[in-house]
Amino acid sequence: MENLYNLFPCRKVQINKIHQLLGEEFEPLTDVIFISGHPAVGKTTVIQEYLKHYRINYAFINCVECYSYRLLHEQILVQLTGNKLKCDTFMELIHHLKLLVSKNNEKFIIVLDGAEYLEELNANYFSAFCRLQEFVNCTNICVIFLSSLLPEKFNLHTSVITIHFPQYSKDELLEILKLTKPEDCSHTFYENYLNSALMIFLRMTRDLNEMKFLVSNNFEKYCEPVKKGLVNQDDVTLLWRNILPHFKESLKSIYSGLSTQSIERYLYDPNINEVICTKVSSVLDLPYYAKYFLISAYLASYNAPKHDRRLFMKNHGKQRKRLTKQQVKEKMTLELLGPKAFPLDRLLAIFYAIMEEKASLTVNLMTQISTLVELKLLTRIGESNLERPKFKCLVGLQCVDTVARTLGLNIQKYLLD
Repeated sequence: MENLYNLFPCRKVQINKIHQLLGEEFEPLTDVIFISGHPAVGKTTVIQEYLKHYRINYAFINCVECYSYRLLHEQILVQLTGNKLKCDTFMELIHHLKLLVSKNNEKFIIVLDGAEYLEELNANYFSAFCRLQEFVNCTNICVIFLSSLLPEKFNLHTSVITIHFPQYSKDELLEILKLTKPEDCSHTFYENYLNSALMIFLRMTRDLNEMKFLVSNNFEKYCEPVKKGLVNQDDVTLLWRNILPHFKESLKSIYSGLSTQSIERYLYDPNINEVICTKVSSVLDLPYYAKYFLISAYLASYNAPKHDRRLFMKNHGKQRKRLTKQQVKEKMTLELLGPKAFPLDRLLAIFYAIMEEKASLTVNLMTQISTLVELKLLTRIGESNLERPKFKCLVGLQCVDTVARTLGLNIQKYLLD
């Protein structure tokens, strides 16, 4: 237990509660445990490390990723049995679990992270997993729900045991962040820096992951005057005056997915025909294929469909070097009127035209479009047309050009001159 205490400081109470419920070797397991708390308070990592530490058989499922019954059931069975079994219905899942517990006199834990998404899959699934031990008729199986919502938001029966992970206080954050201290830095110097950082950042966020990012991102700036010999490392006042502008600038990037520092990227420069190392600031943090979809959406919004053949096809016939007066007027009109709506099939056509590698069209690939819509980078036009949905790009050229540079893509060659 001491290893877990050291690994997760300020979570001793929660670890002890979990151990009381799961740690007794010959006692039957409780049917359901509900663990709640805000994001980044240690719910997921604590339960995973505990189960690994005591070598308990468990299946960890992120409910956000399970968009079908079969995917949810098969992930549970693969992690518990090690075999890929076909399982379409909940009754089949119960059947396989009965066979599993009858052959092994061991504990089996099913951890469902993001339990609130179960109701999107099926309104009755949350209640069904609450009674899984009853259905399987074995006390060696337990379901653990992890959620950022309060237990009162769910239809829980009174016997469900709940464990709450509260937000970290300032002293607890300070104790945890001390573990990130570089080896060549003194404890006093780093603690002074953390106190200065928490004084600013704690007003804006208590998210541990966000706090770690902000602290690590500004530490080099804090050390700069000391390394140059301009300030003594014990002079807290001068160090505070030096770092305060950088702290204020970092506040603009909280929860935005942007980094205020310049990031080195190896990019292709078509002017000199070689790869160079350059600085790109404010890089939008998106998945790889989502970036291509965002670029494709911008091109579809600001290019007329009649120019797609000339812009995206290699063998498009003769091309005029200069735009006619009508084309110049049309280009100015498009820019003034803003983005135009485009259908899904045109977005996919442009997506495959600008990508060098050809990715297979799967459900996982299509979910990248939904992600961009949820992030308000794209908007869907008309909810009634399900067969041929239309979208519109909501970001500007500067943002899309920055994203394109991280991929080594020159977006200007896909736009009207």
